Amino acid sequence: MSGTSFDKALQAARHDDPSVRQRAALWLGTHADETVAADLVRLLVTEPDFYVRETLTWAVVTRHTSTYPLLVEALRDDSLAEGPGRVQVLHALSKIRRPESVAEILPLADDEDDAVAAKAWWALGRVGTPGAVAALVDALGVEEEFRRRELTRALEQAGEAAVEGISGRLSDPDSSVRRHAAEALLGIGDPAARPAAPELFHVVATDDKEVVLPAVEALAALDLPEVDDVLRRLRDGDDAWLSITAGWLLTDRSGTARSTPTD
Repeated sequence: MSGTSFDKALQAARHDDPSVRQRAALWLGTHADETVAADLVRLLVTEPDFYVRETLTWAVVTRHTSTYPLLVEALRDDSLAEGPGRVQVLHALSKIRRPESVAEILPLADDEDDAVAAKAWWALGRVGTPGAVAALVDALGVEEEFRRRELTRALEQAGEAAVEGISGRLSDPDSSVRRHAAEALLGIGDPAARPAAPELFHVVATDDKEVVLPAVEALAALDLPEVDDVLRRLRDGDDAWLSITAGWLLTDRSGTARSTPTD
């Protein structure tokens, strides 16, 4: 790669027209070597256009051996606290998925910026180390709707690795935590969430309705024959809303069973 070509690509990557920047990002992602790592990270954290940022993310991630230390350095840069730069660094780290990045990401999981906290959770879910998963499980019960939804998505990314910890939160004294745990298990779904079935059965039998409803939905997502017995009991029970919900879920499960090919 000649210096002239590289200089032209860098100049184009800072052009006012995003389509020009996109072409430059593609060129850099295709032709650049590790010597341009710092330039790629600087472009990534300052790029305003979503599509160009995604292309730059690809360029950075494919050169992670040289870009990872620079991403960590950028994550610590207080000047990136405002704007999308820190979010984009976390996005890149979520794709690189290095276990050692967890220590850098964890402090941002409680960031006052919703977008930063959400992307930190997402990155922790993608990396999926025991420490990362434990941090996500500990955050269950967050009340703000956006953060609650994003934490649930992050736990879905962690998948089976998070199921044991989430199951333990089904017995938390706080009903908001128990409800969120059931919602997270619903998101993880079958087959990964099957080990949580005993705890979900217990919730359905003993807990408040606000927790029982998501627990019933989480159970209905599991391909376990004993779930049908529980749903039938609820359908035939005295609680009108639980009866209706269980009936719908039984219908959905029977339809799924009919549509599943058999040997």
